[in-house]
Amino acid sequence: MNDRVIQFRVGVMVLATAIIAGILIVLFGDLPSLVQSTYSLRMNFSDARGVSSGTPVRKNGILVGRVSSVMLDERGGVSVVADIDSYVPVYRDEMPRVASTILGDAEIELVAGRIVPPRQRVTSEEVLRGAVARDPLAMFTTLEPKVTASLESLTRASDAVAALSGNLEKTFVKDDVHLDQTVKKLDTALETFTLTLNNVNDIVGDADARQRLKESINSLPEVLANLEKSFGGISTTIETADRNLRNLEGLSKPLGERGESMVKGIDKAISRLDDVLLQAATFTQALNESQGTLGKLVRDPQVYNDLAQAANNVNRLTQTLRPIIDDVRVFTDKIARHPEQLGVRGALDRRPGLK
Repeated sequence: MNDRVIQFRVGVMVLATAIIAGILIVLFGDLPSLVQSTYSLRMNFSDARGVSSGTPVRKNGILVGRVSSVMLDERGGVSVVADIDSYVPVYRDEMPRVASTILGDAEIELVAGRIVPPRQRVTSEEVLRGAVARDPLAMFTTLEPKVTASLESLTRASDAVAALSGNLEKTFVKDDVHLDQTVKKLDTALETFTLTLNNVNDIVGDADARQRLKESINSLPEVLANLEKSFGGISTTIETADRNLRNLEGLSKPLGERGESMVKGIDKAISRLDDVLLQAATFTQALNESQGTLGKLVRDPQVYNDLAQAANNVNRLTQTLRPIIDDVRVFTDKIARHPEQLGVRGALDRRPGLK
């Protein structure tokens, strides 16, 4: 075989390898993103374990983009930016969630929330708040104590079943005395049960007793209705009492807050009342004393007669002065109407008087 044939075969192998590699890159690599246009999707996570540049982003299980950058933000979270294919819409109600497989690979799943039409797409400036799904390995680690406790409980239960079977074997197989005693006790229990049934039959077998029992059963709904009404009345009473207590609390609370000032005011009022009562007692004592002015006014009939006589004199004087007052009133009225009647002119005037 000459060198040219070997070179030709090597060239064919290299070309075939390049073609196969290109096909694999097109199918599984990032080459489609070079042809397909994308847009940026901003996300924020409290924990982005396993997320790095190139982490796949899926929606409904379909690859729709990959993470382009991961960095810590100022609030202590993780800011993630992903390149999403332009034909894939991402809505505001969707929540990105970081999920980890058993092998430790991470991916971001866009999970739809409550869909309320019309749905609004996320703009390039908005940031979606994400969550972190529980790690399967962590879940297994959490379940390990519970599984261990369950196995221990199962072991204790099997031991208890074994002990129960041993006791049953000892009771019914090896020890005939216990078996006889058990049979006797069972026979006694059956006799007691039979006697009880006979007593019940005696009661139920009576026609009057059956009739009264039926009447009691028929009246049971009415009794229950009355009982329900009674409970309703009790509930209403309790609500009324609770409302009254709240009203009383609203009244007593201001009284408690102003109690000190009110007590001082009551104390002052009582002191003033004592002074008034003392003055009333002094006045009453003065009335009771016959030597005092008030006592003579109340007790001495001569003082009363003198006062009555003085009142009569004033009355007579008033009757005597009434014509004079009337004349003065007429005189002043005439003078007010004809002031020229006074002076020299009035003296020379020979007309009758003012009246």
